[in-house]
Amino acid sequence: MKKAVVKVDWLLHPGDALAVEKHLRMHPGIKHVEVSPVSGVAIVEYDESLITVGGIQHIVAECGYHCRVFRPHDIRGEHET
Repeated sequence: MKKAVVKVDWLLHPGDALAVEKHLRMHPGIKHVEVSPVSGVAIVEYDESLITVGGIQHIVAECGYHCRVFRPHDIRGEHET
């Protein structure tokens, strides 16, 4: 089991976050997901034998949102320029 932290852009209200969560949960390999409507951060626990991080990004894109995977230095607050 792996965990991915992704930033989902353009979540305008809590219903958007719920829609992304619901769509992710419908896919095999997604074990747990939480999307914060405030920060736009999704924490996705997944089975890497069934889905990849790229697959998670594709599912989010199907909902009409752009997302990117956080790297460890992003989480610490050190951003690339």
